[in-house]
Amino acid sequence: TRVDLTQVDLSNASLPFSNLTGMDLSNRNLNSINLMFANLTGANLTGSNLTDANLNQTNLSKANLSGANLTSNNVIGTKFCRTIMPDRSVNNSGC
Repeated sequence: TRVDLTQVDLSNASLPFSNLTGMDLSNRNLNSINLMFANLTGANLTGSNLTDANLNQTNLSKANLSGANLTSNNVIGTKFCRTIMPDRSVNNSGC
């Protein structure tokens, strides 16, 4: 069963170790969200504000970050594999 987060304000939320595989989080305010060790494989983060987000050890394989704001992110150990970056380039550094 999937949880519908479309109406939830996730700015400053703490969701470490969450399984958000394939989740549509496009055009959302995710400012200062804690997604440490979360699984966002295949997630749609297009156009989202991820300023100051904690993405340490997060799995962003096959995620779409086109147009997302990744200013001041903490991405130590983050897995990028076939990840579409904000500039629409593909990051395979963690494959």
